[in-house]
Amino acid sequence: MIPILNKDNMWDVLHHITDPYSVRILRATLHRPLDAITLSNTLGIPIAVCYRRLRELERLGLIEAVGRKLTQKGKWITLYKAKLKNATVIMKEGKLYLHLSFRWGQEEDLEIE
Repeated sequence: MIPILNKDNMWDVLHHITDPYSVRILRATLHRPLDAITLSNTLGIPIAVCYRRLRELERLGLIEAVGRKLTQKGKWITLYKAKLKNATVIMKEGKLYLHLSFRWGQEEDLEIE
């Protein structure tokens, strides 16, 4: 899914690229897919918070579900991989701008209103 960035979610995107938990999840999943339980355990993020952040990041198009794996207990869990590669926030002459770069090379420049 290509990210859908618009006036309604720009502040949500800005919030999540500055939120410590979201940033750690995006960083950890940039080069390899990981599941919520692994992310929670390795990053020290409470599991409920981890699931919430994953849902929000996926809704914003900053992370994607890329597969599933079977646990030792026979349960299927979802693997996530970051779509967002780089993000830059710039304030210039009183205006706030957001520059996003994605794994596949697409870039988005937005003025945050």
